[in-house]
Amino acid sequence: MWVDARVSTVAQYFQQGLVPGQPGVVARVDTAFPITLAAFLRVGAIDLPGAADSVSAEVSAWGSAGPRNGTNADADVTAAWAQYKKGIVRVKLGRQVTLPGSSRFVRFDGAAVGVSLGSLDLDGYFGWVALPRWNLGRGATLLGAIDRDTIKDPLLMEAQNRAGQVTAGVRIGLRLPLQTRAALAFHEQHDLTGPAFRVLSADLASQPLKWLGAGARLSFDLQALAVSEARVWFDITALPLVPVALDYSFQQPSLLLPQTSVLAAFGGASWHELGAETTVRALPSLKVTARGAAQLFPGDQTGGRGTLRAVWTPDLDGRWMLLGEVQRVLVPTSGYSQLRAGARWRAAQTVTASIDGAVFFYDVPIHGVPLSVTGIGSVEWAAKPWLRALLSATVMRTPYAAFEAQGLARVIFELDPVSSGGRQ
Repeated sequence: MWVDARVSTVAQYFQQGLVPGQPGVVARVDTAFPITLAAFLRVGAIDLPGAADSVSAEVSAWGSAGPRNGTNADADVTAAWAQYKKGIVRVKLGRQVTLPGSSRFVRFDGAAVGVSLGSLDLDGYFGWVALPRWNLGRGATLLGAIDRDTIKDPLLMEAQNRAGQVTAGVRIGLRLPLQTRAALAFHEQHDLTGPAFRVLSADLASQPLKWLGAGARLSFDLQALAVSEARVWFDITALPLVPVALDYSFQQPSLLLPQTSVLAAFGGASWHELGAETTVRALPSLKVTARGAAQLFPGDQTGGRGTLRAVWTPDLDGRWMLLGEVQRVLVPTSGYSQLRAGARWRAAQTVTASIDGAVFFYDVPIHGVPLSVTGIGSVEWAAKPWLRALLSATVMRTPYAAFEAQGLARVIFELDPVSSGGRQ
């Protein structure tokens, strides 16, 4: 039997300056000092009569206390499950997370059952969609409004009913020669107003040659009868000094959002992208990465992205690392160029400093502002193997803030049990 247990506590103190709701209204500044605690416990290889190492389980939760956004306390359980596995069968009960292939992320309270028959894997799940505390609708409030109740929606303040919040899915996976894996998955999820997702997906990954890796993915929305996502990629290492990655992708963002959500109407236009990337070690201390991609949008509108990045480690012990990057993004009606530079210096065995800055030049000014400037610097001191302290500062000038500054001080303690050779 093995046990992995962790507890982390984060204490914050900051001020929030709310944007005035009307011209001439003075912004209100709220002070917040929340304390958040997260706990995680996982156990495994538990023996049952006639079934050695057959049970594993996990419990994780978080809680927060202290004034923040008008809420003094909040908490939730993020996972609480137990799994039994013997031979070809596995069963998991409780609050769990699944990535079935046709869904990006689902947290639900229910059951998952799987069977492995040689090279064939069959998995299915069913349950009620978990509604974590941080996802509950608390109502929309205009920041800085004189009357904070002016635009709150009373319906959003009501407790959500889980009666119709159900999900179910199945996945069939197959392991083939040449390091080939294929899978077919179906996922359905319902909200209060009806089906939010009904998706069929297929995945394929293979290594047909030592120097060639390939894969493909397709997701098909059965409600819209349209492809929501597609991707094909190739990794080519025939020339070890010049590895090349080629990829094609298609996305229809509105179909990747719950169809019962109003946000699905604002998911954005679909697009195709064809790209290539390579990383070359020009010198033992210099690595250069280049990527280029062409995009096609509805109405035969074209766009593209290009990035050139260089990372230089001039000394043999790696105390210095210098980074430079140039990026160009062109989308219909607008685009931007980016220049970025950064450096990291390990001043001593226990002290590391870093700085990073970027400038964005907009093709079309935003709110009359043609560029943005961001910069961040930090210093970290590893006083002990179990104690680290960090100070950092960030400054920005953007179309949405003439000047913004942030500061962060962080202290990290890592306490390991004596039985594992750590310090207390």
